[in-house]
Amino acid sequence: MTACKIPQAFHDDENYWREKLAAFLHDPPDKALSIWGHVRRAEKLREKIYVSADENLLSRADQVASGLDRTFLPEKESGGEIKFPEQPIVTHPTGKGRYLVLEPLNNLKLETISNQIEELIEKDTKNFPKNFYSFVLFHYFRHVLPYRLAQKKVGNLSWQWWCLPADTRLPDHSIWQHCALTSALYSCYRLSPNKKASLMVFSITPVQDFIARSRKLRDYWTASLILSWLASEGLWIVISRYGSDHIIYPSPIGQALIEAGLDKTCGFSSWKARYHLEARAATLPNKFLFLVPAGKEEEIALLIEEQIKHAWWELAKKVKYLLVEKKCFDVVPKVCLKSFNDIFERQAKSFWEFHWAAVPLLDEHLLNQNKLFIPENIVQKLEAYLEEARQKKLSYLNFTEKFFYSASYDFVGRSLAAEKLSPVEQRAEEPGIKCHLHPDLEALRFSCLECKNEGKNCELITGKKPDPNPKPSRDLCWQKIRKGFSKSEFKETERLSALGLIKRLAYLAVDKEHPLYPFFQGAEGFPSTTEIALQDWLERAQKDIDELGLSPKKIAEILHQKETKEKYEIEAISAQKEEIRQKVFDLLSRRKEKNDEPTAYDRYYAVLIMDGDRMGRLLSGGFAATWRDVIHLEIIRRLENNEIGSNFKTFWQDFLNCKRLISPSVHAALSKALSDFALYTVPSIVTRYRGRLIYAGGDDVCAVFPVSQALKAAREIATAYNWAFVRYGKPRVVVRRQGENISSEHVAEEILNARDLQPEDRLLLHLGPGDEISISAGLLIVHHKWPLRAAVRRAHELLDLAKDSGRAAMALELQRRAGERRIFVAGLNDRVLELSVWDAFESLIEALAKGKLSSSFVYRLAAYEEALLVLKHNPKDMFRFVHAQIKKEENNVDLAKHIVSIILGQRRKKNFCSVIGDSLALEALAIANFLAEAKKRNESNGA
Repeated sequence: MTACKIPQAFHDDENYWREKLAAFLHDPPDKALSIWGHVRRAEKLREKIYVSADENLLSRADQVASGLDRTFLPEKESGGEIKFPEQPIVTHPTGKGRYLVLEPLNNLKLETISNQIEELIEKDTKNFPKNFYSFVLFHYFRHVLPYRLAQKKVGNLSWQWWCLPADTRLPDHSIWQHCALTSALYSCYRLSPNKKASLMVFSITPVQDFIARSRKLRDYWTASLILSWLASEGLWIVISRYGSDHIIYPSPIGQALIEAGLDKTCGFSSWKARYHLEARAATLPNKFLFLVPAGKEEEIALLIEEQIKHAWWELAKKVKYLLVEKKCFDVVPKVCLKSFNDIFERQAKSFWEFHWAAVPLLDEHLLNQNKLFIPENIVQKLEAYLEEARQKKLSYLNFTEKFFYSASYDFVGRSLAAEKLSPVEQRAEEPGIKCHLHPDLEALRFSCLECKNEGKNCELITGKKPDPNPKPSRDLCWQKIRKGFSKSEFKETERLSALGLIKRLAYLAVDKEHPLYPFFQGAEGFPSTTEIALQDWLERAQKDIDELGLSPKKIAEILHQKETKEKYEIEAISAQKEEIRQKVFDLLSRRKEKNDEPTAYDRYYAVLIMDGDRMGRLLSGGFAATWRDVIHLEIIRRLENNEIGSNFKTFWQDFLNCKRLISPSVHAALSKALSDFALYTVPSIVTRYRGRLIYAGGDDVCAVFPVSQALKAAREIATAYNWAFVRYGKPRVVVRRQGENISSEHVAEEILNARDLQPEDRLLLHLGPGDEISISAGLLIVHHKWPLRAAVRRAHELLDLAKDSGRAAMALELQRRAGERRIFVAGLNDRVLELSVWDAFESLIEALAKGKLSSSFVYRLAAYEEALLVLKHNPKDMFRFVHAQIKKEENNVDLAKHIVSIILGQRRKKNFCSVIGDSLALEALAIANFLAEAKKRNESNGA
């Protein structure tokens, strides 16, 4: 990682890692293919690599891991046997009623498969580094082996290797997840003074204060990546100290920052294809959950904090020394730099705050001791569950910590919240000229103020007195910084703090060894808002642009500067080279001949902010799946047909339709669903709609789009959020504008049948359907010259408006350059007159664009607002009224229904007060008219 491949926190006892690996391999990878003989197959594999574990501790860890993730299920003798090859079903852990039926796995030769697994392991591991060999070997089994089994199609299986279940009766979590949880618990018991495991959460703050205070699109992207990377540095301490199996949330599997670190440390670089490096997706959150040996909590918290601080300061120093001092201040006297260095160090070292909390995994005794701190409904539900099992005399009732994971998770969350409320040392208010991005921080400067106070002359300009309060354009410090970089990097009026400077220049500061280096490749080409606004026009003009040898970025820069001049003349732009200016002039002339010069509609773009609803509740068990949804369908059938032992049947009569309990495997599934959504699906959709993803952090998305594409993209992302099983692979058919087939990157699409998966495809997981699983959106259409920070802030306000209206909603606003605002808030799944409100909205855009309805109708209908208000409680009468108005244009019944659906579709808050007043959603019609004009222009102009 940043400091060294293996941090000081590394657990260097080889026996620790060998015992951990033995615990991991207590079950073989192919267990689901045949329960019979799986114990011997696991023993054979352990003997092959010479690892063993304490049998008593391992038995306890296995039982607790099984109990934490599963439930009381009938054994073979009670009718509970499921032969997975004959009935291969994978259930969805969080979505409602979703499962995947695989093709029967016929003619499996277990001995051959077992031998192939052993041969593959032997081949892969023979050249592993001798240093830290057992650490490397363990993480090979955890991170690489599933990929290799799928890649080599061992046993004629491919993607199936990733999802082979730990328990065929409850096939909603994989054997890999169960083995990892078992090995983590084993290590906790082995290292803990009192042989217990604790659940620990660690948090890095502030988040929004760091990300949102940005000016350029690239600032937002860089800030989100830096925060994700800092989280990975903390997680790396957990990995090197205890192993990646200890991390519950976010799941470390497939996380590029984690996997790339293992590549460097363990030599896994040959298998990079096992994960997806999506530079636009910062998928590691600022808070992570993991298991730690009880009694070691404070020790690991300190190590994590020290590593994050160290990594951050190393990055800060790279920005300051390598870029600013060497590039800009090489001839500046040291006395002038003293204040710059002092301010930089003060701000960089005092910005981040760290919080943590830990509780032992609660057993029945600890639960009784801490009932006052846990919601009564959680305690009662868990106690009733255990008491019913005791009354029915079900087996495996020992080690009661396996029954109370949801209480432990709630308790540690409340403990963290309480810790954050504890008084912390407040940063002193900073003096002087303030940062353009962080107005609470002083802007970096030379020592002019101190020199003036001491009566010294300026050492930079002979014979001059120091100026402690210069205008931005005359600030000697920032003059030199601006001269060291391209003109687009810093505005003439911009002065930044250490935080602002790090965000702005980090992409240039990191070297090839830094974890962020591959993410920052191509960062200089990050588009401006002007380029995004021009996207449709640039695509239409692509042939002319190629012939003239121009780049979209240069065109956008010149047109942006052109618009700022009093006279809109290309020749007035003195900063550009004559050759490029002339080429842009030629381009505009060519497009003018085709009646396709940039117009007002090419000056607007869209900012999309999306965020998952009730994420805290979701992580606490607020998902849709019940036990009925996750238990194998054949077990459900047997329960309903009295083919299961009577004690299990009566037990499940009470609990079958209850929510599936939150567990480590569900937390891992939630993490995988969110990271798959951010890493694969969101980038695929954004690219298809010609947008630019700023960040995708799991449940939150920030992207910019050309106006013509934004609405469709937002709706598709919202739909994909509730997909269950997802195929990621090569597209079946890809069509571009004007029907031209082009090559494309892989695409993500929902599947309902495993037959849709090809051997080379990757099976992804999303959150699945459910009333409690939703995402909301704020979508702002704004002029490209409106300040980006204000635009993003307004998009966040729109998101809040959507959530306040009842969630699963989108707030859409058109903000004109002159300041006029039009707004529309509607539920993403709301229906009026049996029509989807947003389908109706898109149909209206289409009708206006094709001339089926004139623009004047929109404004004419607004004149009847009072009459429409009278009819708002009688949709049928309103439909007849609107239809009568449309008859003057074109007799279209469906169009009238669409308009009424929109007018009545505006969301209201839960207290039934209107979101934006008591008026109907007539402003939505004006927004539709604007979008229709943009659509019409985009589709009517040829290349």
